[in-house]
Amino acid sequence: MTINWGGWIFSGVVLLLLFFLSMILKDPVRLSIKGKRAKGIVVAMAKVEGSEPDPLRPIVEFVTSTGERASATSRELVGWSLSHLGDKVTVLYNPSNPSDAHLVMLNEYRGVGFILGFITIIILMWTTAIVSSRVSTFDDPFHLLPRLIAHFHLSPVRFPILFILSLAIPACGIGTYWTYQSATNLRNNGIKTVGHVIGSEWDSSTMNDGSKATGLFPMITFEDASGTSHTIRRSLAKPLSRLQAGEEVEVIYLTGQPDQGVVNTWDEFWPAPLFFGLMFIAFLMAFRLTLLGSIAASAHKPGSQKKLITSGGPVLATVLEANPQTKYLRFRIDKDTQMPTTKLDDFISLENEISDWEPPQTNVEIQKGDQFRAFLDPLKPTDYFYIDFSHRLGSDRFAKTIEEEDAEEDSEDDPEFWKKFQTFTKELN
Repeated sequence: MTINWGGWIFSGVVLLLLFFLSMILKDPVRLSIKGKRAKGIVVAMAKVEGSEPDPLRPIVEFVTSTGERASATSRELVGWSLSHLGDKVTVLYNPSNPSDAHLVMLNEYRGVGFILGFITIIILMWTTAIVSSRVSTFDDPFHLLPRLIAHFHLSPVRFPILFILSLAIPACGIGTYWTYQSATNLRNNGIKTVGHVIGSEWDSSTMNDGSKATGLFPMITFEDASGTSHTIRRSLAKPLSRLQAGEEVEVIYLTGQPDQGVVNTWDEFWPAPLFFGLMFIAFLMAFRLTLLGSIAASAHKPGSQKKLITSGGPVLATVLEANPQTKYLRFRIDKDTQMPTTKLDDFISLENEISDWEPPQTNVEIQKGDQFRAFLDPLKPTDYFYIDFSHRLGSDRFAKTIEEEDAEEDSEDDPEFWKKFQTFTKELN
């Protein structure tokens, strides 16, 4: 018995990552089931000792249902954090031990997201290997991936589309959530003040895709709550922005981040969430349409047009390659000289392959050269066909592809071929 080392290795890696994932989620899941919720506020930033420079983590204070004051420290570092002083945060805590608490924040689960993403990439690469190679080297021990491939009718053409969409959809979803949270946090918790346009400055800004946006941007100065002066730039360049020197505008900024203040207008908050949200919806629709394409793809499977037994023309189907484990079938269909039909006068032969083939439930393994009765649609013989795997006609172990037969015919027309053939027959005699 041959051990499928590739499948066992991939399965082991996935199971190991799932173990680490369960360890990370153990406390949050426990608190979500047995714990209580409370609203807390970010009151300070704690130093994490042992690192240079010392990173900071947000500290959240909250009041339990019994009136006890407690605190919880975030897992996230300030450099990566979306939390700022004064932010309101939901806390899950143990009623019998309030210090045993967990913050309900997206950034708290960054490790979970990393492991899930890594598992997803491994499974996608694993599936790619199975779909593209059509061999059982990477088949998992429980044959789960081949069943998944067959169920969604994955093929070397359709799978890359689903692969790209599976990365784009979460990315746009996260982008929508993050930009929306940032906008609403600034709108709800920001400090408003009056700013003055001091002029315009020619500048280049880096866009999300890495390109440069160059233009004449209005520059605005304002004072924060402490009286310190700051200068910010309007996101819209002229002529989209019509601000002139000397005009007053409303500026909004978060506590401790006055240099990241913006003009309090809708175009400073909502274009990014709208863009990511629309892309998220568009990619979801594309994903759904791609999956629905399996319905159309099923029409080209050799067992999906059984009605052709009565309405189609009888032909001969010869198996060129069959791999039940990877759901791959390659075959050719030719006219049957023993059963001539007027329905297929213009048909000669065709060759096709199925990457999501569902083998018939029989005890006899289908091999190269096996021949079966098939039926073609008289109107579209190359598009719609049915192979009756229960009606075996025989076997041709020397079955060739159409390309191989054409190559042999070309060689037989070559004079050099006949010279070599005559020399060969003389040597035999």
